[in-house]
Amino acid sequence: MNDCQSVFITSHGGPEVLELRSASISDPNEHEVLVEVKFSGINFADIMSRMGLYTTKLKPPYRIGMEIAGVVVKAGSDQYSSMIGKTVVGMCRSGGYSTHVNVPAEQLFTIDDKWQSVSAAIPVNYLTAYFMMIHQGNLREDETILIHGIGGGVGIAALQIAKKIGASVIGTASGGKHGKIKELGVDQLIDYQTEDFSEKVMEMTKGKGVDLILDSLGGEELGKSYACLSEFGRVGAYGFSTAVTGPRRNYFKILPKFLKMPKFSPRHMMMNNQGAFGFHLGMIKQRKDLVAKYGKILFDWLEDGTIEPVIDSVFNLDKASDAHKYIGERKNFGKVLLSSSK
Repeated sequence: MNDCQSVFITSHGGPEVLELRSASISDPNEHEVLVEVKFSGINFADIMSRMGLYTTKLKPPYRIGMEIAGVVVKAGSDQYSSMIGKTVVGMCRSGGYSTHVNVPAEQLFTIDDKWQSVSAAIPVNYLTAYFMMIHQGNLREDETILIHGIGGGVGIAALQIAKKIGASVIGTASGGKHGKIKELGVDQLIDYQTEDFSEKVMEMTKGKGVDLILDSLGGEELGKSYACLSEFGRVGAYGFSTAVTGPRRNYFKILPKFLKMPKFSPRHMMMNNQGAFGFHLGMIKQRKDLVAKYGKILFDWLEDGTIEPVIDSVFNLDKASDAHKYIGERKNFGKVLLSSSK
């Protein structure tokens, strides 16, 4: 057994249900390595999990977190002993908000030490954007993409990938974030708090619509996104952020939004040459080879400067509840991390 400190979800609810506890974890099994975690990435999925709204819901109390960067300190078999001492980044099912966690070796990428402080921002955000834009969305140089929540982790990742491709970008974000987003090279911005994004998109594209949309909103807003598509346009759904109406789940507010989720008609899609698809990084089962393949591309892009994660802030591990509150209030611009360093 190995001693560690881990953040637990003690019950489903607001940020206050997160609690740092002393814990013990077993030695890694033959396909795992034990990672001493230096940084943990916070994702919106963690917020949903804390509230009891995530699709792969676990029963409290359980260790939270799915994205880590650190150093391998123990291997479960000789097959992975060469990883000991290496700096790695990757994903785990849970337990990422910890000083130590066991992770399947195949879910880790070995990286240069110099990237340790930013690499925890890459696996979930950049892989999500890459899969949706390149693998599923097939975004091209002469096309236009609408990125909802462009000031968040996935949004900034998508923006940087779109610039690599040479596509035109329209983004939605609160007005207070527009200045920083413009510094990243986006001029076509919509303030979702004061403007109807569907009307603005059609105005900006002179009635043509956009070729690809990354929709993290869900609910009725997903239908509005679909209505913004051009001919041969496609929308990718990867979240349901409109369900988060406060720090705690409220089914009286969530259910009406869920019932307004659009049901896409094959006939309508055929008649308009349009499409819709969904993505969930944690649900990839048969094509994990693609995670390794695309992850390598992204870390190569990190090395050559094509992508550059934007870190909003770093909270200490014992301040995880403060970090969740900060993100829940939509204050962050870019990625929020936890640090296990004292």
